[in-house]
Amino acid sequence: MVQDSTFGEFDCPDASTITPRRNVSTTAKQALNLLNSPFVVDQAQHFAARLEKECPDDAVAQAMRAFWLSFGRAPGRGELEGAVELITQHGLTPFCRALFNASEFLYVE
Repeated sequence: MVQDSTFGEFDCPDASTITPRRNVSTTAKQALNLLNSPFVVDQAQHFAARLEKECPDDAVAQAMRAFWLSFGRAPGRGELEGAVELITQHGLTPFCRALFNASEFLYVE
């Protein structure tokens, strides 16, 4: 069995076999995989490009749009301040990677 390089760490079953019940685990490797996976980095770059196209040169608008697209809500004051600081200091792609690693993005509550 060959696991998917991104989702294998999340107990994603091999698609060629019947799996009536999925194993559930939480490990540090999962967080590192999401942070460093080429797939996630690529998707963060695409998301950042979309934000730049929709809200050019406006970190506040980019952060607001990213929160709406990622979480379906506006950011709180502290979240917005932190997002703008991250975008200003490190760029949109690292900010998008951070959003993709947020529990709110990963888990339906």
